[in-house]
Amino acid sequence: MAAALLAGFAAAAPAQTIEVRQWQGAKAAARQPEQVVASTNAEWRSLWSRVGVRPPDFFEPGRTSAVGIFLGLRNGDGYSVNVLSTSRRRDRIMVVFEERVPSAALTAQRAVPRPASNAPALGAGGSTFAPSSGSIASLPPPSVPSNQTTSPWVIVLINRTDLPISVEQRLLR
Repeated sequence: MAAALLAGFAAAAPAQTIEVRQWQGAKAAARQPEQVVASTNAEWRSLWSRVGVRPPDFFEPGRTSAVGIFLGLRNGDGYSVNVLSTSRRRDRIMVVFEERVPSAALTAQRAVPRPASNAPALGAGGSTFAPSSGSIASLPPPSVPSNQTTSPWVIVLINRTDLPISVEQRLLR
């Protein structure tokens, strides 16, 4: 009975925070939304090629993993990736992020009526992003001259390799 009681406490245990280092920016070479996990030197270099810069010398195969989150093209400045948490949940490492949207874009998007179609927005095309289900992400961005496009990104270096990594997007409400 004591073992069953302890198992119940283990299942309800809070997530354990994982030590990470991260880099982010607004202008990636990658133009499509994607999430990429790296566990080898070649994959680490590939992550950084999506940004268009040389990778930092922090990656240690067998000791570190990395996740790259690329939002794809956005019209205008002020968009960014905000990593909310990196933690161990049961048998995996969870990286939870949200897209930060400039306040002017939020105001403009709230004024746009919701599309009548149930067609997926950002989740289409094999992307691993969560379905938008009527969120801000499914509404068209405000019109801004195309010379002001950005492509927000973040790369998270995780000091573990013993568990699989999942990425979860929190949607704006």
